[in-house]
Amino acid sequence: MADADRAEQRREQPVSGWTRVSVSYCQYDVSAVPGETGMPIYTLGDGLLHVGGPYQFTGFCGLHTGGIEVRARVLPGPPIEVEDGWDAISEATLWSPFGEMSVVGLMGGPPDALTGLAVPRGLVRVRVHARNRLHESVRTDQDPPEQHELHIWAVTEETRRRTVLAGPDDRDWEQKPAKAAEWALLSLVADDEDGEDLDRVTVVRHRPAPVEVPATVLPAGDLAIRLEHVDDETLRWTWTTAGGPIFPEPVVTLPDGEPSTVRLTSGPDGFTLRHEGVLGRHAFALGVIWDHLLDSPGSYPWAETPHRLPSPS
Repeated sequence: MADADRAEQRREQPVSGWTRVSVSYCQYDVSAVPGETGMPIYTLGDGLLHVGGPYQFTGFCGLHTGGIEVRARVLPGPPIEVEDGWDAISEATLWSPFGEMSVVGLMGGPPDALTGLAVPRGLVRVRVHARNRLHESVRTDQDPPEQHELHIWAVTEETRRRTVLAGPDDRDWEQKPAKAAEWALLSLVADDEDGEDLDRVTVVRHRPAPVEVPATVLPAGDLAIRLEHVDDETLRWTWTTAGGPIFPEPVVTLPDGEPSTVRLTSGPDGFTLRHEGVLGRHAFALGVIWDHLLDSPGSYPWAETPHRLPSPS
């Protein structure tokens, strides 16, 4: 009962009070691993957030330069309903290997109240709510402050970024799934080892109509991915070295030495792919790769690119 009471308290009480975050260029950063970089901004996202990788996304404000109010809440599970009183709501999944999260203004450091927030370790879903997003050119002293609130809860499945409520003035951003898939594959080759002690997770993708996923070998530079049929609805995903490496110093370390399972199901609500037993730090990238493979079968935008991401300068 005490554990239930504590969970209820976490749901009811914000992790932080309203805290001023200094933003620039209408942006702030939400990160589970400070300093980690990801794919370029404006690759995948909507008018409120753009995903950058397994650890990070960028939030968008109405204010170009100045201070907004931000607070965060950790929930014991997904919200039962969408809260009223917000102009825009979007959500994405992050990998939190250390059980911490920070909110940082684009050109400044994070405020103490939003640095190293305690969140569940592993996969977490983050729902961003925003209101009063006005540019300073139209904002007056009578307007309420711009506010962003983050709701965070633990999950075991990596699912796509989702627009829950589009803002009234949000633009229709061009999506770049091929560019994202190229970055995602290379990020797996240049792998690290965070969160090795955490449970493996599942990547889930849904489409309204059936999509064929053939048994094949996907090229991955010095490496390759073998997709082999186990039965009509199940495939085995295995990393291996390429038959003929293409670089003078080829990569020989596999991103994951264990095979994983891909399950395909069709029903009245459409087609679902579940990639089970993957490392948590790989979940985001694999989801991006599956998005591209399902929507553009036979296209491998990473096939002729460098075999590892450049090291941070």
